[in-house]
Amino acid sequence: MPALRISGVLNLFAVLLVCGFALTTGAAVYALQTLRVGGPISQQQTEAQVLLADILPPPLYLVEAMMTAQRGPAEPDQARALGATLERLRGEYDARRQYWTGNPLSPEINADLDRSDAEVTKFWSVVDQQYLPALRAGDVAGMQAAVVTLGGHYQAHRAVIDTLAVDSAAYADAQVVSAGVLTQRIYILLGITSVLMLVVVVGGIVSLRGRVVRPVLSMTGYMGELAGGHYEQDVPHQGRSDEIGDMARSVGVFRQAVLDRRAARQQQDDLDARTQQERAEHNARTQDESRQREQIVSALDAGLRALAEGDLRYNIDDAFPAEFEQLRLNFNRSLRALEQTISQVVSGALAVDGSAREISAASDDLSRRTEQQAAGLEQTAAALDEVTATIRQTADSAGEAQTAVSQSRLAVGQSSSVADQAITAIGRIDKSSRQIAQIISVIDEIAFQTNLLALNAGVEAARAGDAGRGFAVVASEVRALAQRSAEAAREIKGLITESNDNVQSGVGLVTQVGEALTGVVEHFTRIEELVQHIAKAASEQAQGVDQVNTAVNHMDQVTQQNAAMVEQTTAATHNLSREALQLGRLVEGFRLGNQPAQRTAPRLAA
Repeated sequence: MPALRISGVLNLFAVLLVCGFALTTGAAVYALQTLRVGGPISQQQTEAQVLLADILPPPLYLVEAMMTAQRGPAEPDQARALGATLERLRGEYDARRQYWTGNPLSPEINADLDRSDAEVTKFWSVVDQQYLPALRAGDVAGMQAAVVTLGGHYQAHRAVIDTLAVDSAAYADAQVVSAGVLTQRIYILLGITSVLMLVVVVGGIVSLRGRVVRPVLSMTGYMGELAGGHYEQDVPHQGRSDEIGDMARSVGVFRQAVLDRRAARQQQDDLDARTQQERAEHNARTQDESRQREQIVSALDAGLRALAEGDLRYNIDDAFPAEFEQLRLNFNRSLRALEQTISQVVSGALAVDGSAREISAASDDLSRRTEQQAAGLEQTAAALDEVTATIRQTADSAGEAQTAVSQSRLAVGQSSSVADQAITAIGRIDKSSRQIAQIISVIDEIAFQTNLLALNAGVEAARAGDAGRGFAVVASEVRALAQRSAEAAREIKGLITESNDNVQSGVGLVTQVGEALTGVVEHFTRIEELVQHIAKAASEQAQGVDQVNTAVNHMDQVTQQNAAMVEQTTAATHNLSREALQLGRLVEGFRLGNQPAQRTAPRLAA
């Protein structure tokens, strides 16, 4: 089997570290997920406690449903409220029972829940078939008979609930014990994974020290000797197949290269001598080429001086060396092309001067006519300004009349607003009366709950026997006090109802006053609309005249601008004529082969 390279050892060590880290992390995550709040163990303990909470008090315990049924014969006028309460209690029972049906519980608890469901089904069957029909019909005797039957099912249900409470407490204790055992197992698992990680780290460090650190130190010492100039000893560890061997072989190549460089240095000295001789021959050829370039530069300098003086008839007649002959021919052709271009410029300057003179005369005539038109438009604009000011004054007078009518309408509208505020104040009084009635209803509900608690206390006192007689007497007194509180609350509710009727009568009277004021406001609104139409018509006329005035002013401005543009055009034409004359004077300085400069100047001056 071939030996592993250092990279393979490092990769293997990294894989082992990653696996150990993943194993440790997985065990820790499993422990956290299992032992965390809301985890499986916590959830099981919570469900056991929630089950006890559902048993004592309701919804799984029918004590409140039984107490509500017992109120029927004593409170036949509350038939609807009692029926709604029973329906709510049944819904709460069904919802919680459905919840526990989907949760895994112990067989004993499931059996207790099934026996409880049997009694509960009988209880609600009696409620549907006997109690509720008698309650709706106001049959006190039927309700009492149904209550007796319900009491039997309630007692049977209560016996099951007592057993279920004991089993649920035992179930919760068992969950606590199971959680302790599972926690201990998790701690053992974390300890094992920690030991495995320690073994992997220690083994990896020992292996890396033997396979990497020691050979690297040996190579470091040898390379120090090479730095000191000692190349006689051979490189160690060249036979290894890992990275240390590769590094040793690379150092061996470096050592051989140094030895080869010593041998090549002597060869380089011989080559330098031959190169010096060839350089001298090259300098001789360079001096000859320099003399030829000076000849070419001198000829081009003479041609460029002639061109600077304006002489376009100059030619370079002496031939250049073969590699520069094309440069001489191109220079001569450029002078001929420039001569033709200057001749065309002279002809164009003469034509531009004649056209500029014609345009200048036409611009002067157009400028005089534009000034006359601008003066007429200016007088028309002044007359329209006077007409616009008169119409605008009429529109302002109509606006002042509209403002006076609007102020009158606002005064009447404020009176109507006062009536509306009175209606709002009476409405707030009515709302306060309704809130007091709601508070009385809350007091009535508190009295009912107190009565219910007294009844429950009486049941518990009866269960306690002789020791609970005193508590039963107190419960009876509390129940009587709750009934008197309920009667007082009903009387107060009647008085508040009568007060609400009187408030509604007052609201009707104030509403009639508000409607009468609203009619007056509508008449003023109609008058204001008529005045608005008059003011709007006057404003539209003023706007129309303003638009005409604006248009005339715009025409005046455009005419003035046209006059200014004509003057600018005339000035530009005169400038163009002067520039054409100046151009002709400039090209007079050139000497052409087919046209003397003395003939050009008089023609341009004309």
